[in-house]
Amino acid sequence: MKNTHTTTQLIGLFCLAASTLFAQGKNKQAVQGAEFWRNLEKSCGLQAQFSVDMSIEAMGLSMACKLYRHSDKTRTEMTLPFMNLRMAALETKVNGKDVHYSLFPDKKKYVIETDEAPETEADAKVSFKVTEAGTETFEGAPCKKRHISMTSSTGESQEMDMLFSPAQKNMPVKMTAASKPPAEPGETPMTITSVILFKNYQFAAPSAALFAIPADYTQAASMAEVMMSGNAGEASAAGGMADLLRKAMQNAAKADQ
Repeated sequence: MKNTHTTTQLIGLFCLAASTLFAQGKNKQAVQGAEFWRNLEKSCGLQAQFSVDMSIEAMGLSMACKLYRHSDKTRTEMTLPFMNLRMAALETKVNGKDVHYSLFPDKKKYVIETDEAPETEADAKVSFKVTEAGTETFEGAPCKKRHISMTSSTGESQEMDMLFSPAQKNMPVKMTAASKPPAEPGETPMTITSVILFKNYQFAAPSAALFAIPADYTQAASMAEVMMSGNAGEASAAGGMADLLRKAMQNAAKADQ
């Protein structure tokens, strides 16, 4: 069980590097991630209705995702590394409040993310700053370059360089980020460097069904329960994933020193 809990935390850190995928961890990360994207939309005049393929490189690992955005709703689909477990992060509103779900299509289960952090951390303030940084050519097209800084009062910080393409309605096409999540007690703080590519934008409205929980899904108490609900091989994969991610993070930290 400890390995599975560690896996859940490391998935959150991996997604933390992706900025738009914060919903895969403690709820305070989900809240801050949602706030990041809303600030980005407001500051840079982004489209609020689209779908896009994302390719994420972080900690020596790679992951492909599909992001759907419609007004105040977001869905991110991915397959978790090493476990071959499909997952969809869903952020929507219920009674005017942000709610974050993790959906597992292969198991027909979902988890409602809950806040495990003290209230002072859950209510952390996040500073957000965008600085114009000229232009840069990416894949043959001139793009606007912006440097974005985000710092939380609880210790998380990110520095990002993002390229926005006029050919894609001024949406981001590349992000290079350096994230500094807070270290657990007894662990050495480290920087997670990631590169995210955005491709194949579609600006039609995504289907409303993408932002709803399917009727045949049942609620699980936690991600740990989902990961342990299969066979022993899946549990072993969860532990192996935690070990591999931890080693990748340690190697990345050494490389940056």
